[in-house]
Amino acid sequence: MNTRRTLVAAAASSMASAALLAGSLATGTATASTVSTEAEASAQARPAFKVPFRCGQTWRADTRDGHSPSRYAIDFNRGGGNDDLGLPAVASAAGTVTKVRRLTTSYGHYVEISHGGGWSTLYAHLQEGSINVSEGQRVTATTQVGKVGSSGGDFTSHLHYEQKLNGAVQRAVMGGRAATYPATPGPSFTRPC
Repeated sequence: MNTRRTLVAAAASSMASAALLAGSLATGTATASTVSTEAEASAQARPAFKVPFRCGQTWRADTRDGHSPSRYAIDFNRGGGNDDLGLPAVASAAGTVTKVRRLTTSYGHYVEISHGGGWSTLYAHLQEGSINVSEGQRVTATTQVGKVGSSGGDFTSHLHYEQKLNGAVQRAVMGGRAATYPATPGPSFTRPC
């Protein structure tokens, strides 16, 4: 009988908490801590993304308003013209490859990697025939995903790069340093060794 009273009391307490939360949501008085859970908070933690190139390399991170499909995308360049054509692009954090596409327009040849917690990265305009990862493959932060190219109809080689949270492109942060928006030419980023 005592166990039954304990269960009934616990159920009543849970129902009261749910009613209080529902009332807070209805009146607009709910706080972030009221509706946030520990799982949601950890799902939002940004991975420690690195510059998507080999250690010791310095790349210019160009950004611009009206950059399609997102103003928070980065076009990485090493110089002018096609100076960076064929240079390796690597994963900026460990994860699992979720997309490998070979298109003739838009992103061209590209790879998308899931890093957990809703975070993913995209590497586009890769050189034709250079993608060396496959969907479902686990990668490290140093796995080469392809080579810099100009696929998708671009005239000069560069790496189009995005960091996404739940599918929405975010302002990129690499090595704890945020990219500048808009900035063409953009600041330089170096991947440490």
